Parts: sequence; structure tokens; C-alpha cells
Amino acid sequence: MTDHASHPILSYPEEARIAYVSLLGELCYVDRQFDDQERMQLEQQMNVLDISDQGKARVYAAVYDLRDSHREAIIAGIKALSDSDLRFTLITDLFIIALANNYISVEEQDYVFEIGRKLGVEDEQIKAIKQVQFGLWQLRNTPSDSDSFKKLIKESAANLAGAGVPIAAVAASGSVFGLSAAGITSGLAALGALVGGGMLAGTVLVVPAIAVGSVWGVKKLVDLVTKSD
Repeated sequence: MTDHASHPILSYPEEARIAYVSLLGELCYVDRQFDDQERMQLEQQMNVLDISDQGKARVYAAVYDLRDSHREAIIAGIKALSDSDLRFTLITDLFIIALANNYISVEEQDYVFEIGRKLGVEDEQIKAIKQVQFGLWQLRNTPSDSDSFKKLIKESAANLAGAGVPIAAVAASGSVFGLSAAGITSGLAALGALVGGGMLAGTVLVVPAIAVGSVWGVKKLVDLVTKSD
């Protein structure tokens, strides 16, 4: 796990965290396969996000059958996050979960794009995040001080900035994943260092304004999910 930051969703009530992770859970089975790697990744994220046993049961129920009423409530709630950088963190988390078994299925990719569009994330922005995650996955066993790793981080930062994706929002995703995604999270940590002028100090980048989320948006999400129970 990275030390540079905690996941932005951690600052919100458990109902919001459960709703957020329920979307990751549904992604796990969208291709009708829920393997051990995906289960481990999902369990790991729920532990770090401090989801209670009751909350975990609701997330696992969402893996196999997210009720229409709950799905609509969650989608309606996350639409309220359209002005929040948390939506970019969600897209990043979805791609990390999708890569848990070393590939992204067509169904998983379609799901991520569907969620992104509902959140007001442009296709080019989703593609930029996917490219970063896939690149980090390919170099997951490469030392972080190697030239190839540093080159990837520079290119990733430039691509994200060029697409208007806040680097900090993408980097925040790495704060919840442990050893099962260590190669990816080390890359996300390096991206996070950009925000504070870390390893790429002196590199000229246009970095969009950074925020961690909309309190109103997540409150709306909590209200909607609570009312749907």
C-alpha cells in the first residue's frame, strides 16, 4: 500500500463507501466470472476502506445480483459526483479490479465506459486512465528506479494532463491496493509524487486543478442508497 495519501472515499460515511465498492463488485461478475484474484482484490479493498461485515455482505450480493432499485439509486447518486475528481478515482479503481486476473474482458471494458459516461467522464479521459493502468501492469515487475519505469511515469502524467484528468485523483486509487497490485500501486505512488514536486521535478507539465471530491455529491449518494433499502 502506498503511504502518500489515503483514498478520498474514506472520508465519507460507510453507506457511500458500500455504494462505491458495490460498483467494483458488480464489475467483477459482469463477464460472468468471479475468480480468486478478483475476490482477493475486492476483499482487500473493502478491508482498507473499513467496510463492516454487514457492508461486505451487501457488496458480495452486488457481485452476483445488484438489485435494479439499488443500481438505479447508486447511478443516480454518482451522477451527483460529476463535478468531483472522485469520479476519476472510481474509473481508476475499476480498471485495477478488471486487471486482477491479468486481462480486461470486453464486458468489463464496456462496463467501465458505461459508468464513466454516466459520471460525465469523456471517452478520451477513460482511455487515458486505461492506458496508464495497462502500462503500469505491463511494467509491474520493473524496478521503480529503472529508465523504462521513469519514462512510463512521465508519459502517463503527460497523457493524463493532456486529457484533462487530475493526476492526484488517479494516484489516490493506489492507496487502497496492497501486494496483489504492488507493481501498479508503486507507479500510482510515483504519479502522486508529481503533485508535490517529486521524482519528476523540473518536468514541464500542465496539471489540472486537484480536488478530492464533492461533499454534496457523496451526501446525495448516501441519501439515495439509504432510502432504497
